Amino acid sequence: MNLRRFYFTMTSILSIFLFAIGSIMLGYISTLSETDFDFPGIGDKKNVFGELLSPFTVTKEPVNFVLVASDKWSGNTDTIMLVNVNPNTSEISIMSIPRDTKVNVSGLSIPKINAIYASKGGPAKLVSTLSDMLDINIKYYVHVNIKTVREIIDLLGGVEIDVPPGMDYDDPLQGLHIHLKPGRRRLNGEEAEQFLRFRQANSMSKNKELLKYYDGSDLKRIEMQQYFVKELIKQKANILYLPKINDIVNTVYENLDTNITMNEVTKLIKSLTSFKPDKVKFFTLPGKPVNQDYSYFIYDKDEALEITREYFKSSATGNSYENVNKDSSKSSGSKSSSSSNGSKKSSSSSTSKNAKEDFTKNNPSNNQSSVKGTGKPMP
Repeated sequence: MNLRRFYFTMTSILSIFLFAIGSIMLGYISTLSETDFDFPGIGDKKNVFGELLSPFTVTKEPVNFVLVASDKWSGNTDTIMLVNVNPNTSEISIMSIPRDTKVNVSGLSIPKINAIYASKGGPAKLVSTLSDMLDINIKYYVHVNIKTVREIIDLLGGVEIDVPPGMDYDDPLQGLHIHLKPGRRRLNGEEAEQFLRFRQANSMSKNKELLKYYDGSDLKRIEMQQYFVKELIKQKANILYLPKINDIVNTVYENLDTNITMNEVTKLIKSLTSFKPDKVKFFTLPGKPVNQDYSYFIYDKDEALEITREYFKSSATGNSYENVNKDSSKSSGSKSSSSSNGSKKSSSSSTSKNAKEDFTKNNPSNNQSSVKGTGKPMP
């Protein structure tokens, strides 16, 4: 045999063998958690081996993060959700936090939780406030803008929703106009935004059917938001197996303010190996609305702790709440998202502005609710 051909044949066989061994090793490593690489006897030095392999491992530690969506008009967070992802059981728990929840935070002209994110404290203050209120650890925060929500729904091909009759609302001051036809309909991104933001109609008393779903309170709107999310998950639960998942992940991530890296996002997705829609549980922060100069929601700490201690357990904490996408300007959506983050940079001016005028005074989120309170929410 020609010596050159012999070396070529042996090199090819060796390369194929090494590739196969490497693939098997990476496959095995991907089933391990990060803690499997914490070797004893390292001293105070960092575990270099574990850090090198970290991108290939999946996380097995339950983790909490807070998801917020901004009210593009006032800069306040229009939606706040606490989310727990448990890779061991592939379960997800979601707790909606009413935007009018009263908080004991200095520096706010109106002490509501929806004003914290845009204040000087930013995401770190929001995380610490929720952590103290609910006695939990929160590792990540995710801030999404309304435009990104529309883009996601459009990429998914819309969501079929039963729309109640009479969803007509106009607020020229906000530039918010909601007009949805009733019945079972597939909502596109723009219509989904209207559905998610709706709280009351132009004339509530004239539509008794609508009163079964809405009464002008944030609590009723949360119920409908959770209904929308349930339908979204039920209809699109197989998204992980669709080719468009890359487009969706890229669209979402590029337009987020968050402290979670793309590598961590990938590991979280990979960790939910047996995810099913029935493994998602929904809660609303227990409490009741009150009227004290402004409309507030006073949460019930004892009932809240019963829920968080069972469904939101996590020892994972965040080292930093800096936005890892702060230098991103990849799309107009990112610029839109950064506008709310930019409000933190000019927090002193926005705070003084809010002190002069309550932007949400005539907003339906502040209408006195007829809801007397909520019992312990059920999944």
